[in-house]
Amino acid sequence: MIKTLQELLQEKIAVAILGKTHGLNGELKLHPLTNVPEIIESLSEVVLFNEKQKVYLLAKIVDMRLGNGVYLVKIQGIDSVENAKRLSGSKVYIDKSELPTVKNDEYYFYEIIGSEVSDEAGNKLGKVDEIIQTGSNDVLVINKNKENEILIPVIKDYIKVIDKKNKKIIVKIPEWLD
Repeated sequence: MIKTLQELLQEKIAVAILGKTHGLNGELKLHPLTNVPEIIESLSEVVLFNEKQKVYLLAKIVDMRLGNGVYLVKIQGIDSVENAKRLSGSKVYIDKSELPTVKNDEYYFYEIIGSEVSDEAGNKLGKVDEIIQTGSNDVLVINKNKENEILIPVIKDYIKVIDKKNKKIIVKIPEWLD
């Protein structure tokens, strides 16, 4: 049975983007979309998808090393600069099941982006459009670039419930927004 691209990617998550070529033997720079190095360093069989060309490829990463602060990868069957250039710009997808398990009070961004946010009284505030990493705690951006944009720090004082399964978050409105 042939799957549509949307069906193929449904249970997958983008973890990196292939950058420019490196050297003459078909290596590519790999730019992580995650801050968890274990995810990148364990890449093996992946799906590459180039959105501009609407092309996907099942690929096997056969070698990876860190060089000058960037990952360099070798993909099976890609042995020239010309072939590697065709893959530049492709997103690297893995099965969501390959992600390390997170604790109950932890989350991956994809699990809460798009979540419906309500206050403790049940008033809908909007959807999570982005998550900002500040170093000390994450900040939810609700209704990004709109007149009613709200920033909520992800700390126990303000986040009352994160229901990842149903994509719902209940928050206490910060004092500065009352």
